Amino acid sequence: MPKVRRSGGAQLFGDESNANYLWIALLGEDLRLNGGGAEFSLDNFQKLVRDHWHRGVQLLALDWQTADEDYPRFLELMARKAELPESIVPLPAGQEVAPEAASKAENDNLLKQLRDLGIVAEIRDSVIGPRLTRYRLYLPNTGDRTALQGQLGELGFALGVGDGLVLSDADEPRVCLLDCPRPKGEWRVVGCDLFDRVAEAFGASAMRLPVTPGVDVAGMPVVFDLAEAPHLLIGGTTGSGKSVCMNALLLSLLATSRQKPIQLALIDPKLVELSNWQGCACLFGEIATSSTEAMALLDTLIDEMNSRYQEFSSLGVKDIVAARERGFEGGWIVVAVDELADLIMQNKQAENRLVELAQKSRAAGIHLVLATQRPDAKTFTGLLRSNCPTRIALKVQKHTESGIILDEAGAEKLLGAGDMLFKGIGIPMQRVHGYWIASEDVTRHLK
Repeated sequence: MPKVRRSGGAQLFGDESNANYLWIALLGEDLRLNGGGAEFSLDNFQKLVRDHWHRGVQLLALDWQTADEDYPRFLELMARKAELPESIVPLPAGQEVAPEAASKAENDNLLKQLRDLGIVAEIRDSVIGPRLTRYRLYLPNTGDRTALQGQLGELGFALGVGDGLVLSDADEPRVCLLDCPRPKGEWRVVGCDLFDRVAEAFGASAMRLPVTPGVDVAGMPVVFDLAEAPHLLIGGTTGSGKSVCMNALLLSLLATSRQKPIQLALIDPKLVELSNWQGCACLFGEIATSSTEAMALLDTLIDEMNSRYQEFSSLGVKDIVAARERGFEGGWIVVAVDELADLIMQNKQAENRLVELAQKSRAAGIHLVLATQRPDAKTFTGLLRSNCPTRIALKVQKHTESGIILDEAGAEKLLGAGDMLFKGIGIPMQRVHGYWIASEDVTRHLK
């Protein structure tokens, strides 16, 4: 191993003794992730340190924002996260090794097509996921980032992938991520068996409401805490996988409900997508399928929220976590609306009820999951969107619809069938491939 300057280690990690141990541990982790036989160089080692350092700062900034810049709450959040396991779930057999990279022929072809467009690039690395290959591109000329964005259509045509290329920024200067769809014959299904393995770990998780919509580009499970979201908007056209995504989130909550009190308040104006959940033991009342039933359910939830705050006041606490520590027996309630547009078309007052809940219900332990196949400004009004900061966008028809869900374009270039973009609070947007969860899988989990 090349000699590392002692001053650099001390500046990053403290005194010389601690620095030595941590540098060695970092080296060992790099070798483990690369299968134990990767060639090691000083350049790769320094890049690894930069990546870890940058990611750590990002996570701290996210935790500070999540805590609303409240120092005691920030410390509480840090303490809870410190209890999380290193990996929430082991990968299935055959996926323990580092993800497969694109072939030399694929890399050479991409670089050639970029050169033909007048763009000079270097492929830093690549990873083949369930449906696409993600390239990490270094662009020495800063203007090439804008040029590449404007020529994605031409590049997609040259590569034979149509309009499916997506470009996003990476976590280092002059580097961007290029997602390139793979031929459909090479797609890998992300099955319910993997979802089951992820959900098994939820009972021991320090997250209050862990949910998993799918896996990332490399096939690793994506998990976030709905309690910290604190409300979620989902949008996607017919056939995009929106309802399957909703079922994955609800099944995640069902798995957690075996360890802590969680109830589901479901609204299904189309009378179809959530019908399998009828009779579920953790329902908060009956599934609302008409405008009248939905309004009654929303009014009941608002009354429950206000009642909880009165009880919290008598206990001298401000939120459900502190209240439960003092004997409050109520649990978390997740309100899921499968087709928001239909609900608001049936009764405009439903939007006012949802906005009231979105603005005030977080500390009471009530969280919203709102989905629609028609994302437009009339459905996702500014007030509702601003109070639901976490978003999932599946395939949509137009970039304007993507802008409604994500506040930026991109979802119009997704592949459909569960391909999605996940945007959390204060973190970069993430590409996610949803689990394939059939109706019989839902029925099986509800037994």
